Amino acid sequence: MQTRFLTGAGGHRGSFFVSVSQFGTAFSFHCILAFMPFHIIRISPFGPKETMVWIGMILGSSNIFAALAASFWGGLTSRFSPKLLFERGMLCNGILMFLMGFIDNLYFLLLLRIIQGVLGGVSTIGLVLVSSLSPEERLPRDLSLFQNSITAGQLLGPPVGAYAASFFGYRAPFILASVIVCVSLFFCHACVSDIPPQKRKALSGSSFNRLILTGWVLSLVITIHLTFLPSILPSILEGLQLKGDVALNSAGLIIMAYTGAAIFGNYLLSRLSSRVGLRNVIAVACVLGSLLQVSLIFGGTIWSFTLIRMLQMGLVAVVVPLIISIFARDAGGKVLGFLNSSRLVGGAVGPVMATSVLAYSSLLTLYALIAAFTLASLWAFLASDKIKGISSESSDKG
Repeated sequence: MQTRFLTGAGGHRGSFFVSVSQFGTAFSFHCILAFMPFHIIRISPFGPKETMVWIGMILGSSNIFAALAASFWGGLTSRFSPKLLFERGMLCNGILMFLMGFIDNLYFLLLLRIIQGVLGGVSTIGLVLVSSLSPEERLPRDLSLFQNSITAGQLLGPPVGAYAASFFGYRAPFILASVIVCVSLFFCHACVSDIPPQKRKALSGSSFNRLILTGWVLSLVITIHLTFLPSILPSILEGLQLKGDVALNSAGLIIMAYTGAAIFGNYLLSRLSSRVGLRNVIAVACVLGSLLQVSLIFGGTIWSFTLIRMLQMGLVAVVVPLIISIFARDAGGKVLGFLNSSRLVGGAVGPVMATSVLAYSSLLTLYALIAAFTLASLWAFLASDKIKGISSESSDKG
């Protein structure tokens, strides 16, 4: 069995700065997204319809390729130094950010976004580093911090990027993003201890493989909870009699409110999980989160809608890092990469599902579908976990 390194105060310090570095990477990724459609429109030689297609391809390509590459990056940690891989991935991302600011050709911009998406899979290596550096009793909390760092970067990046573009021009956010990545790289290099290549193998057996698969599905569905709403907020706010600038400002406040609730709930419930058990917290969070998901239909005012959404996000945001923490000790980087890809796929599926269902049905149908998928995937995950437990006991007796 692989020996764990730096599981004391030094290990916790290292996992903290991995999260700091991941915050910088997430911030830089999302710093350029708020104004990217405007930038594409400015440089596009095509008509409105063709340009709209290009916006979708350029914005969506990064997440798709990051999901495809996540397991690849995780697998590399069995052959190369995880810290060195993490640092090189950040360095390449910083260079790509800088180059995008000086590209006025949509084809080259799409190519750079695809490469950026492939490099985006290095967040898997961050998970490997945290799972190896964290003391056993702190692993759920450190993985929760890792997730919160990504969420905070996603929250702060868009408004900062938009303001930078507004005051200093379109190249400014790209340059700012590359600088932030370089600062994150410095903290990682100076404060994170290296670990050897991770030779651990995932547990064998169909029951464990089934548990990994159902954990991936549950993580994907929970990510849909987190990502579906912004794409349909204009329609929801219109139903609440809010339009124009009032609706735009309200949307920003709602997103900031429930993102803050997600960060707080993630922190609180991850600490609680060490007392009552990871699986118990996952089960309760999913069930209550599903009930609150359907209850959004009763949010007849902006205040009641926002409150329900905050409660829901405060519950479900912790589920993904807790699922990953269940596998972190027994699974190798490839499995962690596979699980990490669920966040990226869910980030793409959430908006598409929300807009597609709402286009042909109602909000209640959308809310009910998300809740039903959550409960079904939770049942499958817990059932697979029970089978794994029975198999493990039988093996021990044998």
